[in-house]
Amino acid sequence: MDVKTWFDNEIVPCVRADGGWLELTEADGDTAAVTAMGECAHCAALDGCLRWVREKGNRDLGLDIRFVAKREPFLWRK
Repeated sequence: MDVKTWFDNEIVPCVRADGGWLELTEADGDTAAVTAMGECAHCAALDGCLRWVREKGNRDLGLDIRFVAKREPFLWRK
């Protein structure tokens, strides 16, 4: 399973269940870019959430990927 499919199937539903919105925008080697939108863009626990995503990715995929977030406070783009 690739990182994007795993992220969309395993991570996104968990985050949305808490009212958040994360979108994987780029995965390149050992780093992945994530856009944090809506409530996630303002959340003080975002760094902890991304550590959880990294640990889960290590367990599920056997990959050690660092997730870096760009905060975008709106669900729509200009």
